[in-house]
Amino acid sequence: MKKKIIEIALAGMAVLALTGCQNNKQNSSVSKTSGNAQVKKNNGGSTNNGGGKFGHNSDSNDDALWDSDKQDKLDDFFDDWADTMDQEYDKYDGDGQITTAAGEKFPRDFNRVYINNQKVSLAYNPDGKGDADYNVVAIYNHDSDKAPLEGHITYFFSFHDGKPIVLVDETTNGDKVMVKETANQDLINGFNSIANGQNASMPDKDSDDSDDNKASDDDSASEDPKLIGVFIGLLKNGDWFKSNLKDGTMYFSKTAGHGKTAGYDCITTGGSPASYYWFKQDGDDITVKYSDPDHVVADGVYKTEHYTVDRLKSDYYVNSGQKAEVNGYVDKLKPLSELGN
Repeated sequence: MKKKIIEIALAGMAVLALTGCQNNKQNSSVSKTSGNAQVKKNNGGSTNNGGGKFGHNSDSNDDALWDSDKQDKLDDFFDDWADTMDQEYDKYDGDGQITTAAGEKFPRDFNRVYINNQKVSLAYNPDGKGDADYNVVAIYNHDSDKAPLEGHITYFFSFHDGKPIVLVDETTNGDKVMVKETANQDLINGFNSIANGQNASMPDKDSDDSDDNKASDDDSASEDPKLIGVFIGLLKNGDWFKSNLKDGTMYFSKTAGHGKTAGYDCITTGGSPASYYWFKQDGDDITVKYSDPDHVVADGVYKTEHYTVDRLKSDYYVNSGQKAEVNGYVDKLKPLSELGN
């Protein structure tokens, strides 16, 4: 059964919309549960987008980067994408706040967002134009039903200097909301196409890739820790990771931690403890620890984050090209015992 986007709406508004527009909804149906309107698409149907919450009609403002027609296309595309991920997302409809499992409320907490540890400005501007660094046109949030309970994946579809950018947030604690550009190529390509006035659809996965993905999903508990290390390196600081791999100064060690990181594997360039990313796999859950940049290393304070194997694979290990690239990185990791040789 296809996973669907749940569009956040106030209960009263949902009732009014259902009453006032019932005769016009021949191709879509909206069911309401605890104040949430669930968007259901039928064959040939359209997606309810909150009654035009997304600013302008396609012919009302030639300067707008985004409009309700493009939003409809994004809803349809994201719905299909979420289905392939076997995930269910809440969608912000422009009223109030959308709340993540970690307690973040957006757009309210846009003022806490950092990218690459640099504070940036985000604002919800449904036409894609504004004075913020990133003008957000759509927000989708998935709260994990697995441990940790504060786990979530929140996507911000936005325009930065007029260009479409998909940001993702998985922050689970701390005062900062640590956001980065998604590495998921399907979302990047889909948003780019829609922003440029084209249609977007999920690509067909070849049978070999599908078989590989199925096998790896069934065997996630036995993933090569070096593969997980590569995922973490790409996720946390891809440029740093790739540069040191190229220079032959990126190392891996299994269960090298002690104290707070006892039993954890790591990737590192050696030397400063700040260069270590510690990680431990428990089934599909990956726990990551690294020195908190808001404290001096001597304090021994770590930031702790959680990711899933499935999510990391969806970003970095989907098609044959990605797999070949990542496997090449795995081969270049050196054992930590060679540091200084």
